[in-house]
Amino acid sequence: MTIRIRPAADADWAFHADAAAVLEALAARRHGAALREYFGAAVHAELTRLAGVAAKTRVRRGTPRILIVPGIMGTKLAGSAGARRPPRVLWLDPGCIGTGGMQALALPAGRALRPAGIVPLSYARLKLELQIHGFDAEFHAYDWRLGLDESGTALAARIAAETKPVILVGHSMGGLVARMAAAMLPQQRVRSLILLGTPNFGSYAPVMAIRGTYPFVRRLAMLDLAHSPEFLAKNVFATFPGLYQLLPERRSSAEIDLYDAARWPAAGPVPNPELLGKIAAVRARLAPADARMLQIIGVDRQTVVGVSRAGRQFVYTISRNGDGTVPRARALLPGLRTYYVDEWHGQLANNGRVIRAIIELLRRGRTRALPQHWTVRRARRERIDDTSLRAGDGPKIDWRRLDAEQRTATIEELHR
Repeated sequence: MTIRIRPAADADWAFHADAAAVLEALAARRHGAALREYFGAAVHAELTRLAGVAAKTRVRRGTPRILIVPGIMGTKLAGSAGARRPPRVLWLDPGCIGTGGMQALALPAGRALRPAGIVPLSYARLKLELQIHGFDAEFHAYDWRLGLDESGTALAARIAAETKPVILVGHSMGGLVARMAAAMLPQQRVRSLILLGTPNFGSYAPVMAIRGTYPFVRRLAMLDLAHSPEFLAKNVFATFPGLYQLLPERRSSAEIDLYDAARWPAAGPVPNPELLGKIAAVRARLAPADARMLQIIGVDRQTVVGVSRAGRQFVYTISRNGDGTVPRARALLPGLRTYYVDEWHGQLANNGRVIRAIIELLRRGRTRALPQHWTVRRARRERIDDTSLRAGDGPKIDWRRLDAEQRTATIEELHR
């Protein structure tokens, strides 16, 4: 990548402002340069238009409160910056990552960090579209590093404090947090629950994150001038109970029991046995499928759908039966009405057809925006191992030296 010195400006404003401030800035057409860089020019223009309309739209009387619960890493995390100064956002600030700030997220030392609003790049459009259609929509930020039990308890407390029933829209891990909260409350408190790409039976992405082979972890490490992917995997990601509780459940004797530390290769980063031992008990507390729930599942993207052991490493099986992160078979919760969309996991809440389907479902309880059937791909599967995934990384990227176009491209790559 060509390095160009970039002039100082308020370009990092969007990483530190809370979601409400970002949406207000979009409506008022402020912080234009920073927001164009953050969202990209085309998305910024669309969100500016939507925010302007939403700001003039009143909530329809009698509508329930809708809480949008983001996925893992979809909430900003911040720590104190000192007296009389606002909290310093550590996640997701590429400048902070570049100076080694990821290490501050590790638990238990990083327990003092607190949620500081959601990451608007992934969820702003959904909220604005819901507002434009008269719905009372809000975000629910939570510390995604913590276990589903802790995050679910916090969400349940918020719902209990509401003066009216709520509807939950949970993306990815957020769907599991919503299921955990629903299990803690009387049924009438949660009117309905829409799951977007939720790994109801786990995902192989956390396996790769703990091993330091997940592409997202390796892209973060390119921005981190101080640490390697393996360091981040071992010393940061492998300390998060929430990540462990997304590991895939063993559903047949042919599958590896990933809750057993002895089944993991000893070479490279390894999981914490204590955290592995707590997964099953926590996941057993999730609310079972019921008539209030429905699910939207992403498909037709190259996805890791299985893992096997080969000596000192894992080998991953890849097919198009998933959304790039969650396999269809691991998302599918039996007994629920199911809709499908050909979309990447990280873009499910941004997808226009998905948003239209959610609005129609909220209004009428049904939608034709998405199909209810999808044919499982029978094409030949590919395989890749830990060694191959660790090969081919590009050079380190100094965020401070990127120009606006390069920054936009880097942000898009992180949120793909």
